[in-house]
Amino acid sequence: MLRRYFKGDQLTFIKVARVVSDDDTGTLLWLAAGSPYWRLIDAAGRTLHDAAIDELVDARLEELTWEGASLLLWIPPAGAYSVWWFFKPDFIGWYINLEAPSVRWSGGFDTVDHALDIWVEPDGTWRWKDFDEFESRIGHPLYWNATEAAEIRALGEHLASLAEAGNHPFDGTHHDFQPDPPWPAPGPGLPPGWDRPRAR
Repeated sequence: MLRRYFKGDQLTFIKVARVVSDDDTGTLLWLAAGSPYWRLIDAAGRTLHDAAIDELVDARLEELTWEGASLLLWIPPAGAYSVWWFFKPDFIGWYINLEAPSVRWSGGFDTVDHALDIWVEPDGTWRWKDFDEFESRIGHPLYWNATEAAEIRALGEHLASLAEAGNHPFDGTHHDFQPDPPWPAPGPGLPPGWDRPRAR
């Protein structure tokens, strides 16, 4: 399944992941270390972490390799976020990705990243990630206004409070997950459907 990120109609990021489960509790995807992924990078090597999308010069999708940790990615049936369990090879923590609600199509899910994220340690302590990037985009016409930014941050604070309390999904669920048998990483090259129009 493809996990595609957009800014407007511009495709900015693609992951290829294996479906673990898909039901009314949401969708679980497995992204193995060593898998290919694609990120928008400009001629100077900058990504969306470094500059707003309209500031990237001659940007194109480049194939990279997902390194370090494998992850189990949960897309809830509704909600402007996803939760990732990181394994190296054992569980080392969660990543809360704040993003637009995912829109499903036949080959995957499309979303828009909201820049602001949260890292959660196994004991429930947490910290913001990419806060400066998030703040610097407030008011930019291609990103979010002050009201939307406040809503994104409030959702992050709510999810962080769930983590602190050890509530689902930060309650030990999936801590012992391992692919059985180990699934190979997807092959190189962009898969079919990668360039279809954004699902809305």
